Amino acid sequence: MAKLTVNRGTNANDGTGDNLRAGANKINLNFDEIYTAIGNGTTIDGTIKIADDSSTVATISANGETLKILGGNAITSVLSGNTLTIAADAASLLTATGTATITNKTIDLTDNTLSGTFAEVNTMVSDATLVDTAASQTLTNKNLTGAGNTFPTLSIKDDASTIDAVSLGQTLTFEGGSGITTTVTDNKVSFATDGSIVTETSTDTLTNKTISGADNTITNIPSANVTGVFDNTSSGSKIRFNFAGTGAFPNETTYEGMFAYDTTGNEAYVADTGGWTKLINENASVGALSNVNIVGVADGQALIWSSSQGRFNPGNVSVSTATYEDTAVRLAVTYNLSSSYRFGHYGATDNPTIYAKQGQTIAFDLSALSGSHPFVIQSTSGNYVSGNRLTTGLTHVATDGTVTTGVNAQNQTSGILYFEVPSDQLTCYYVCASHNAMNGTLYIKQKIPSVQKYTGNGSTTGYTITAGKVVDDLLVYVNGICLVPTDDYTISGTTLTMATAPSNTAEITIRYL
Repeated sequence: MAKLTVNRGTNANDGTGDNLRAGANKINLNFDEIYTAIGNGTTIDGTIKIADDSSTVATISANGETLKILGGNAITSVLSGNTLTIAADAASLLTATGTATITNKTIDLTDNTLSGTFAEVNTMVSDATLVDTAASQTLTNKNLTGAGNTFPTLSIKDDASTIDAVSLGQTLTFEGGSGITTTVTDNKVSFATDGSIVTETSTDTLTNKTISGADNTITNIPSANVTGVFDNTSSGSKIRFNFAGTGAFPNETTYEGMFAYDTTGNEAYVADTGGWTKLINENASVGALSNVNIVGVADGQALIWSSSQGRFNPGNVSVSTATYEDTAVRLAVTYNLSSSYRFGHYGATDNPTIYAKQGQTIAFDLSALSGSHPFVIQSTSGNYVSGNRLTTGLTHVATDGTVTTGVNAQNQTSGILYFEVPSDQLTCYYVCASHNAMNGTLYIKQKIPSVQKYTGNGSTTGYTITAGKVVDDLLVYVNGICLVPTDDYTISGTTLTMATAPSNTAEITIRYL
């Protein structure tokens, strides 16, 4: 209620103010409101009651007592005139915008939210380092074996792809196998090989091992380290025994029976305790044989056996029939060997029969005919017949070098007459154009192959040869090695049969004598 004011009028008793009753009423109403405001409506209370947060009540008399308003922890009060200011100590209290360091505080995260980065929180923690569950961390001095922890298993797999799962707390055992040992020291597992394992740098003696030559190469093997016996029954093996000269050969006593090839002299040898023995091959001279002496041998001579010397020596042949079947045979034609007109050839009898073969070339040396015995080769026997002279295969070289051919090469008494034996005639004759008694026969053998070659296949033992041959008529070579008749091969008709089939790609040569 607003305060009621008694109207006293303008002037005394002018009848404009409140009458006594109305004025008294206003006074009563004002006092009722005061008594109600500061009392119980009937009695005025002269005290003021103040209660704190713990409901403690203080009564202060309004009759001159002083009500003090004091600041507390981090609160200050300042009275200036009629103004009382209560302020917070910003250095002690937390504010929304202030920066402060708090101690001994408990913050209930249920009703509060702390914000900031993980690094900022880790910086705030001074006695430890927090773990970020979303990042990779390194833990130290932690016991993670509690039942409340869950850890993934570690899977290990062997060479056979067998997989085993190892959980935390289990023991993972490293076991050595054959030739492998394991050692655990200072959180380290060491694997090592023992003496039974061969490494690239170890020095070892191997026993009971098979080394495949197809997949391995063994080089630089010192001779002092090769012992024992090589026993290889397989075909197709290859090994070289070439040396640059016989001076490079090893000791023949130490390596008795060894084969060696001299690349300087192109000769093969075999070792014997008495020295290195040269091996005779198909290209060797007959003089290479120890029991053959060819020193001073001359044209037309033969090798004649000397029982006193135990060897063959060159000498003249004293037989009635002469056979000359080697290529480019040189015959020295003579006469008057028996005090009558006859052709002769060194120590041969008069008018010797000559045997030749088709395609062969014979050189008749006419230098001993003294210009009086014209030498002719014709197709008929007996006396000289001009029309029967051969016209082909004849070449005459005079002493001055003049060359004539064909029929013009006939009737010569000096120089050399070359006669290429025809392939279409089996017999021809030589005569003197001046003396009928000087004549003889030249038999021509049909040409047979002097050499036949075959290639082995590892299974074939039979090979075709010329008819009418026996083991003494030919030589048989396999890869340059001369075989032994009847031991290594036999002959029946036109078939030569090997005792053992030559290996695949082996070179087989049959040379007719």
